[in-house]
Amino acid sequence: MAQFSSAFHRNSLLRIKQYTAATLFPSSFTFLKDGRGHTLSEIIPGPYDPDAPAAPHAVIIAVGVVSETKMFLTPAGNHNPGGQYPKPFAEAKYIFMINKPDDPTFAPDYAVSINALKKLQTSISKSGKNKWLIVQDGSEEAIRFSSPVFVRIGKDTTASESVDIATWPVHVHLREELDKIVQDYTVRDFPVFDMNHKRVEPGHVEAKMRGALVECSFRILHYNFGSEIAQIVILRPKPLQPASPYKKSANKPYRPAPMSAAEIHAQEQRSVNFFTPPISMPIAGPSTLPAPPQVIDNVQTATVQAETNKRTASEEPEGSKAKHAKTNESADSDDSE
Repeated sequence: MAQFSSAFHRNSLLRIKQYTAATLFPSSFTFLKDGRGHTLSEIIPGPYDPDAPAAPHAVIIAVGVVSETKMFLTPAGNHNPGGQYPKPFAEAKYIFMINKPDDPTFAPDYAVSINALKKLQTSISKSGKNKWLIVQDGSEEAIRFSSPVFVRIGKDTTASESVDIATWPVHVHLREELDKIVQDYTVRDFPVFDMNHKRVEPGHVEAKMRGALVECSFRILHYNFGSEIAQIVILRPKPLQPASPYKKSANKPYRPAPMSAAEIHAQEQRSVNFFTPPISMPIAGPSTLPAPPQVIDNVQTATVQAETNKRTASEEPEGSKAKHAKTNESADSDDSE
């Protein structure tokens, strides 16, 4: 198997209009009337032809990580005979959600896909109750998918031709319920492919898809904004978590390896640095520093000179003051001429 390249695969998707994050996607699809409601269909270029065959239901693509919550991908789907409101086994559905990928290559595309799908819903929705396609999964927005496990014989072209409902691998406690519907129903095709492009067996689908990066091809139906899966391709499985060493030591107690001398020294140094605050020395600011001697002498000289001038002015005779005033008036009159 060739190693998966996110960048290469993303570039190939961006070149097809069915990819919900592609530039051409918004202008390539619209909702057309179809029985109970409207179905997303591809826009056929050219003038309208009333005699032309109806546009096929569009299959579009989104990429995300399969959420591990509210996931029903076993052969029994979401069937729960012991639930508060049990439904017939024939109405069982596969249900799962995809969230924003951890892969940095596909992560920006996910937001583009969400916005594109929201705009499609807004373009046709009248009630504004668009709750089955874009849903809240914790703090994130997720794309929700659901598809019937079984279809009535002769009523649906999506029935699987390779699976016999009589041998469908359900749990033993559901065999009796399965036997009741084998005459009228068959298994709906739900193609899931692994990284080698090989079909995943029905009993292994949930384990393979849990937490995996997947490419989902699906249809949208307007009357309930549901989504029907056409195909799923697992691009990258969920990253493996390292096994706990405690599980490997079943026959004897597990003991963590002792630290080396260098590791002990580094740990002690970190402890010292953490519990011992750094010593800070006070630094005198500019206002607290002593002035240079020359500055002090200059200030003292200026102060003494000012005091001397003040005393001289106060001791000057009155006649001398009048003489100075007259002299100043003469100077002012000369200036005015």
